[in-house]
Formats: sequence, structure tokens, C-alpha cells
Amino acid sequence: MANADEVGAASVDYLFYSGYVALAYWWARAVVAASTDTQSNDLGTSKRETARFYFARILPRTLAHAAAIRSGASSLLALDAALFDS
Repeated sequence: MANADEVGAASVDYLFYSGYVALAYWWARAVVAASTDTQSNDLGTSKRETARFYFARILPRTLAHAAAIRSGASSLLALDAALFDS
């Protein structure tokens, strides 16, 4: 990136975004593994239901983080540092 301020401003949201996506990947893998496992049907059902919850309720948080990443550093850098001294 040409502007280090932009990278720094997006860094926290990027880490959250990446973490949510990585967890989605592992939940998807867990569901596939549970569907091929013949040991416990209850375990497979619980994994599928938990994955549904994750994809429906948690993963959409990435949309807010993506919007924050795209918003840039201008609003963050507009804050006067002297205002934080009190």
C-alpha cells in the first residue's frame, strides 16, 4: 500500500474479517467431516446446527468490517490528538 495510514486504519477490521472467514472455513470442514463420520449422528447434528448458527448470525459481521475497511483512514485521522489529553 502506498499510504501507511490506510493500512493502519484498516488493520483491526481486516484481522476481524479474516478471523470470521477462517472460522467459517473450519465450520464448513467440520460439517463435511461430521457428515462422513458414522460414529455419532448426534455429533453430526450438533455440528450442522452450530455451523448454521455461525453462518446466519456471526459471519454477517464481516459485512460491517468490510465497510469499515473501505471507509478509509480520513475519518480516523480527522480526530485531533489534543482532544484525548484531558
